[in-house]
Amino acid sequence: MEQSACLLRTVHVGGVVDAAPAKIPDGMRHLVDRPMRVWKDALRKHIALSGLTEKALGGSLDAPLSSVLREDGGRISAHYFVIHDTSWPWLDAQPFPIDTDSQVNDLGFYAHASTAMAHVFVNRLGKTLTTHEFEEPWRATKLENKVIGLHSRGLFLHVELVQPRRRDTNGPAGNDALAPEPGFTTAQYDTLALLYMAASVRAGFGLVPGLHAAIDDGLTGGHDDPQNFQLEEFAAALIRLQTRLSALSTNLVSTDSALAKEPGVR
Repeated sequence: MEQSACLLRTVHVGGVVDAAPAKIPDGMRHLVDRPMRVWKDALRKHIALSGLTEKALGGSLDAPLSSVLREDGGRISAHYFVIHDTSWPWLDAQPFPIDTDSQVNDLGFYAHASTAMAHVFVNRLGKTLTTHEFEEPWRATKLENKVIGLHSRGLFLHVELVQPRRRDTNGPAGNDALAPEPGFTTAQYDTLALLYMAASVRAGFGLVPGLHAAIDDGLTGGHDDPQNFQLEEFAAALIRLQTRLSALSTNLVSTDSALAKEPGVR
């Protein structure tokens, strides 16, 4: 929880990060570092009922997460769930389009090697593109690449939320300082919650969430994303998902009990 409070500090324009730790909402406090495999069957049912696939959420729920090798030969599973924004498309001085704009939501742009810089991308409609499954070790922050180095490869999972940017006319030419307000859509927060739960179920415990800029805070060339991220909205999405999973868990238990009572059912 201490790491979460540090890594979820609010990010402001220019990449300035709050000095004070974030206040972790109740919707998240009982998830981080807590057992999570109990949600697996209900989560799998929810994914199927939603018309989604496990591939779209970072890969099979049965597959291990990326990991790093310990000195004793064992492995340490991924621990960190890093939230980014794409800062793209860049609109120069043009106004922000509506959230259903087809250009903004075209995930095909991120499918190429030069732009596939995260595990999963989420557009404004909540649709996803998995470019690297959560099983694949990947690095996407200055802390990983410039400070920790290869020893970090496999400890961090990366999710990019599509968010256009525009130029601040009071800033230098070509800047992309301004993001929409509010920053992200309800659909994006709902999908982000689903990705967090899927990854945590695979880990067996609630991963430590963090924001890109907070992770790189104080490092030269650090990024300024995600802009206008609302922690309370993410927590609300997690609560909605847990409510749904709890209902599905109850139904699954009831079904199993009914089957157990039928003659000849093993």
